[in-house]
Amino acid sequence: MKRKYPSTELSTDQRDLVARLVGPLEMRGISRSVFRDVLVDAGIIVPKSSLDRWVHAHAVRGRVFTAEKASGATPLLDDEQCEIAAGWVLSQNDANQVVSLASFAKFCAAAFGVELAQTTAHDYLHSLGFCSKVSQTKTCGFTVDVDALAKMMFEWKRERQRARDLKGLLASVDFTFTGHRTDRRVIYAPAGGAQPKSSTAIARFTNGIVTVVWSDDVHRTPPALFTFNGKFRLDRVGRQMWIQEREKLVNALVRFGIDAKRILYMGAEKNETRLYASESAELLRRFFALYPLPPNVVVFSDNGKSFFPGGVTALESLGFAKQVSYPAPVHQHLSPNDNRLHGTAKARWRNSGVDFEDDVESSLLLLSHLDVELVAHGAMWFRRNILDLTATSARELLRGRSGNRAQVDDNRLYAYYRFAGLEATQRPEETIASVSNNLHERVCSG
Repeated sequence: MKRKYPSTELSTDQRDLVARLVGPLEMRGISRSVFRDVLVDAGIIVPKSSLDRWVHAHAVRGRVFTAEKASGATPLLDDEQCEIAAGWVLSQNDANQVVSLASFAKFCAAAFGVELAQTTAHDYLHSLGFCSKVSQTKTCGFTVDVDALAKMMFEWKRERQRARDLKGLLASVDFTFTGHRTDRRVIYAPAGGAQPKSSTAIARFTNGIVTVVWSDDVHRTPPALFTFNGKFRLDRVGRQMWIQEREKLVNALVRFGIDAKRILYMGAEKNETRLYASESAELLRRFFALYPLPPNVVVFSDNGKSFFPGGVTALESLGFAKQVSYPAPVHQHLSPNDNRLHGTAKARWRNSGVDFEDDVESSLLLLSHLDVELVAHGAMWFRRNILDLTATSARELLRGRSGNRAQVDDNRLYAYYRFAGLEATQRPEETIASVSNNLHERVCSG
């Protein structure tokens, strides 16, 4: 019934050593994949996600794990186990399962072989941002503590003030996509009948878009689109179909007022089969090659591997003076890209009546909406989310989201799914519904 997470069997010093070895090996041309294979040959199994997280933490803090204090008893759960346990709590909340001190302690015993007293379990849950709530069935359970998250947001802002990161010109960078995989279209149908299906066709391609929100009112880096769709190419000549597609693209660019340099085809010259332009450090490099950057700009981003490849900042090497990451549990609330640029532009886009099967037309329309929202509201959202943030407004930002938590901690959910052996190829919000009989059910049974 117990499942061992291989990397948690290593001591913190051993994990720190593994993380420190990555940099020198990569400088000698030895990739992380090869390094992990060597570790497997030595009987040490380290998942890719764990290694990437350790390297990033070592680059930021100088150690993989930093103790809260230099003295006292050794923590029963290390940082990685805490993240897995937090992910389990979130998955239970999403499955409408009550999380009690007993069930949390039972999970830790089954998952990590660590026995927690109820007072210790209580302390861990509170330190991870959870508090006891009364559910609709009048049963107490632990769920995300909105006040704790608001405190985390406000303290992050004050820390940035102390570090003088909020002086001068600021920017916030993120990715968004043209896909419709999370769409929930409202369709009316007879009560009691089968669930209706939408016949609305969408494009086969999912294109990536880089957006930058600036703290002033200057629209200096308009969003750019990255795609594997050959219909966005302007360099093809010869075939009549290519000529027609090129003319259609040029006309749409003129109609929407979009510079052709903002469309970047990422595919091969011939026989390209990829459909999804995923986020990466390479997209960031190509995006910022389009625009000159002012000096001394502090840039904010999430702490994903696209922004910190190999645990090293990607944006400072592109011309920014300093890159600062948002706290993972609240980055989607602090980021003006996530809260509100992408959502506002996409709401207008999806309600526009555009033919989403026409990838060129619909994608350029989305770029146009992003332009409009950035010019009209970008600096205001930056002030609201970061510069003018107070303890009170932080709570308002959180409570304004449906259910008080909207994908509040994908990283924690993902860590739990990987640990439990659940399907981890999808994003957590896409996996919740399919979780039926794995570790979290076995732990809570009885």
